[in-house]
Amino acid sequence: MQAIFKKSYKYFLKALEIDPNDAYAKKGIAWIVYSYENNAEEALKILNHVSSYYQAPDYELLKAEVAEFQNNLDLKSKSLENYQVAVSNKQYGDMYNAYNVTLFTDDLLLPEIAIDFATTEVENRPTPLSYDLLAWSYFKQGDVDKANQIIEEFVDGKTFEPAVLYHVAEIYKAAGKTDEIKPLKEELIASIYELGPLMTTKIKNL
Repeated sequence: MQAIFKKSYKYFLKALEIDPNDAYAKKGIAWIVYSYENNAEEALKILNHVSSYYQAPDYELLKAEVAEFQNNLDLKSKSLENYQVAVSNKQYGDMYNAYNVTLFTDDLLLPEIAIDFATTEVENRPTPLSYDLLAWSYFKQGDVDKANQIIEEFVDGKTFEPAVLYHVAEIYKAAGKTDEIKPLKEELIASIYELGPLMTTKIKNL
């Protein structure tokens, strides 16, 4: 795991040598500081610095996650509010549908709205990742059977994206498919870096 961090950090530093204002590279470093070092304060400093000259809605979502890790609910709320204001700009179109699904399922607890975003995402891009968003939205609404059906038909075995595997594991757990959970859990434990420290307890409880 440590090697992955060092390699990522090395590439981000190289990007900054080419362009000292590379916002994506700085966001990547902020993620390493947060996810690997658990240094939320330093991660927020980096993100706030980037936000001083570069605006992108998803940076606000990362700030919200780091704030939750700090148990700073005021900052989390403000960051989520900033994100929603930013994505209300119609110029973004459907660009942030996937982020919106996560927002309305996991933070705002309004799965019926998430289903609308996920349905649009499936129509635009019928990929396993899009179908996962739809399944997760139905799961959060309480429709485990519908979520399980979508996962079985369109998602399981078709992607190894950690966030998707977590959704699959939770849905299978709710559906009573305990035999399928163990290999997913092992894969998720190996992917904690990509998912972030907030996911550690959730994965252990699978």
